[in-house]
Amino acid sequence: MPGPNPYPRALILVVEDEALVRMTLVDVLEDAGFKVIEAAHADEALRVLSAVSGIHAVVTDVEMPRGSINGFELARRVRSEREDIGILIASGRAAPKSGDLPEGALFLSKPVHPETLVRLLKTLLTSG
Repeated sequence: MPGPNPYPRALILVVEDEALVRMTLVDVLEDAGFKVIEAAHADEALRVLSAVSGIHAVVTDVEMPRGSINGFELARRVRSEREDIGILIASGRAAPKSGDLPEGALFLSKPVHPETLVRLLKTLLTSG
């Protein structure tokens, strides 16, 4: 793993519909020193964002059939309401088209390499 986490108290919201993938992402982020909250789809993530203060970044999948919106739309809503939150979008199937990524958001292709995930999150946190 990259060096120590400069934001050991940073709170990350992980939005992923596949439970095993979500658990893996949570484990990687907790091992890197982050605090993590989980959501199974974008609608749940929006509820969490309304209820929990202090979220520093969102890591979201794109395709989440159980929710009413996908990860790109979630990212746009997060950015329109909270410019201070870092956004990392990951997908193994859906590549971003023009206009999909809100300003400042990063995209990562799946499968996600743990070191890359942690490095990109630290980049988002230091640039925000």
